[in-house]
Amino acid sequence: MAPRILLLVNRVPWPVKDGGTLAHYNLLKGLSDAGCNITLAAMNTSKHQVDVTKLPVSFTRLAKLHTAFVDNRVKALPAFFNLFGKQSYNIQRFITPTYQQLLVDILTQQQFDLVLFDGLYTAPYVDVVRKHSKAKIWLRQHNVEYKIWETLANQTQQILKKNYVKLLTNRLKKFEQQVLPKFDAIIALTPKDVADMQALGCKQPMFISPVGIDFKQTVSKVVVQPKSVFHLGAMDWQPNQQAMEWFVTEVWPLVIKQKPDAIFYMAGKNMPATFKKYQTKNIKVLGEVEDATVFMQSKQIMVVPLFAGSGIRVKILEGLSLGKTIVTTKLGVEGIDAQHKQHLLVADDAQTFAASIVELLQNSALAEQLGDAAKQLATDQYHNNKVISRLLNFYNTQQHA
Repeated sequence: MAPRILLLVNRVPWPVKDGGTLAHYNLLKGLSDAGCNITLAAMNTSKHQVDVTKLPVSFTRLAKLHTAFVDNRVKALPAFFNLFGKQSYNIQRFITPTYQQLLVDILTQQQFDLVLFDGLYTAPYVDVVRKHSKAKIWLRQHNVEYKIWETLANQTQQILKKNYVKLLTNRLKKFEQQVLPKFDAIIALTPKDVADMQALGCKQPMFISPVGIDFKQTVSKVVVQPKSVFHLGAMDWQPNQQAMEWFVTEVWPLVIKQKPDAIFYMAGKNMPATFKKYQTKNIKVLGEVEDATVFMQSKQIMVVPLFAGSGIRVKILEGLSLGKTIVTTKLGVEGIDAQHKQHLLVADDAQTFAASIVELLQNSALAEQLGDAAKQLATDQYHNNKVISRLLNFYNTQQHA
């Protein structure tokens, strides 16, 4: 019999317009498609607030939805007073009595076989769930969060900001160390995340389950724009901002020297207003696009120049599934089975990154070959149905553990 699952998420996973939302949504949809009985307890945050009365039927049929408003805005005064405490401010912004009471109400009215915390920012409520439920309790770690902040701290030059980011990093690391042992099992997205959590002292059973991809219907009438390069990602995420600053200042000028008619399209929701300064005849700063699939199909080469982050790059998985030709960094491809020169190209310095783009613009046969191999890899390894099937098999092995 399919398990009854309470799924906790730190945002309503709709609309699906960034990697984090897609990770939540595809887990929800995959479990529902597999026949699981899902109750969804979602924080409806100020940062990603959704009018739940306008959710499409295709979403509401996936689960019984419960939401609670969470004001997770970064506020100057609470952030200042947090300096004199010991709690992680990253985590503190997601702790609220309204969401706690929502969980208590659900757990006192229903019984579950599994309570699945989808992401670290739901983890502060593990003690509440443990108190009110006898179900297995799992955490799916999208990232080892402190690792992202550790990298950002190392890359920050301004001394006061650097010290503050280090403080956030250390407190987040301590929280992860303390909370991971409270779960019955940990679901990680990559082998690297497993190693990082084990280095923190985590001894819980772990299972590697990447984000699954639902293969979208491509639009046959979309014409691919020649000599076009693009990046698509949530632009309120600091690693993406840093990636784009590096790309447009260090890499793109080298490409234009050899391909003066090439155009780079920078797209993604919550584009910082300051990024408009990069707009030129060769750089188009678009912000959020109406249809991500059509946008991705209409461009030749996808770039993901990440140097900070953890977990798995969902947009790369989407690009693979659409057969896109991709240039990324070693960090960008981390946790994905794609191989350099077989499924995509990997470059970690500006000269090599630019040369890779130029080579693909000049060699359409190579670009097509990489795209075909990328789509086959995604079909074999990352199809959502296959990912969820493996996850439920792990659940069955843990039933009597």
